[in-house]
Amino acid sequence: MSMISKDVQFSELMNQLRHLGAIRFVMLGVCAALTVGMLTAHYSLIGLGVERVSYTRLIGTAVAVLFAVFEILASYHYRQFANRAVELEGADGAIFKGKKVRVFGPVTLLSLVIYALILVIWWGS
Repeated sequence: MSMISKDVQFSELMNQLRHLGAIRFVMLGVCAALTVGMLTAHYSLIGLGVERVSYTRLIGTAVAVLFAVFEILASYHYRQFANRAVELEGADGAIFKGKKVRVFGPVTLLSLVIYALILVIWWGS
C-alpha cells in the first residue's frame, strides 16, 4: 500500500478547513432561521392566549445552546486540522507561518456572542 504524499495530505486538509468554515457559517444561518421561526410562533401563541407558550422559550434556548456547542466542536476540529497542516507545511510555510490557531479564536468568540445574544432575546422578553 502506498503512502499519501505530504502535498496531497496538505491539500486535503486545506479543503477540510474551507469546508469547516462554510459549515460554521451555515450553522449560524440555520440557528438564526430557527430562532426567527420560534420567536414568530412564540409571539403568535402569546397573542392567542395559549397557556403553554413557555415551551417555545425552552425550545429556543435549547436551539441556541445546541448550536453554541456545535460551534465549539467545529472550532476544535478546525484547530486539529490546522495543527496537522502546520506540521505538514513545515516551519517555512507560507500559509500558517507565525499564526496560532486556537479553539476560542476571534471567529468562535464572535459566534458565541451571537448565540448569547439569542439567549438574551429569549429570556429578556
